[in-house]
Amino acid sequence: WQSYAQHMRDYDEAMVRAWKEEVDTLLVFAGLFSAIVTAFNIEAYRLLQPDPSQSSIQLLQLISQQLAQGPTKAGTIGVPAAQNIFKPPTQSIRINACWFSSLICALFSALICIMVKQWMREYLSNPPSSPRHNVRFRQYRYDGLVAWGVPEMMAFLPILLELSLVLFLVGLVDFLFQLQCTVAAIATCLITMALLFYVATAIAPVFSAHCPYKSPQSWMLVGLRSKL
Repeated sequence: WQSYAQHMRDYDEAMVRAWKEEVDTLLVFAGLFSAIVTAFNIEAYRLLQPDPSQSSIQLLQLISQQLAQGPTKAGTIGVPAAQNIFKPPTQSIRINACWFSSLICALFSALICIMVKQWMREYLSNPPSSPRHNVRFRQYRYDGLVAWGVPEMMAFLPILLELSLVLFLVGLVDFLFQLQCTVAAIATCLITMALLFYVATAIAPVFSAHCPYKSPQSWMLVGLRSKL
């Protein structure tokens, strides 16, 4: 039993160490990426608000029109109700929806990373006992780890961050088309090539078991294909 207990302990420590290294990497990426997306969101949310300078120009134009009609009507300056209603452009709504969704996904992935680290610390904690009891207690915990989907959750973390990145890039392209079409076209070409490379590396292991491009998303596709 002592040999079994030590073997299981070594296996668990290696598994948890690999998971912690991956979680630490994802946490760093999520933190840096969230800071970048936040900087863009600070500029993007203003697109959903009326421009004060534009409102002032419209008011001055209205006053000028009222004064031009004569002194008898100059004292009755009214602003039509329709002009007080601001409707943000559809493109601005799309941009903010993509970028704020991207930020939420990145923060959610960081939260899951922190929770996983806590779970792993608790998983390795083992009260002193006999080797036989330790083996049974370890198997009990490992079965719970698998039954509650912790390995699947670990595989889901990078996919969630990748989804966050894709949402940000989609919003970035939309934002650039609002500013300058040439710059937007160049950025779209580069982003499209990057996304095609990502999709190709995810799909390749489905058709070739020898392909080394193994990732959580590729294993997911392999599993889906095996069920069909």
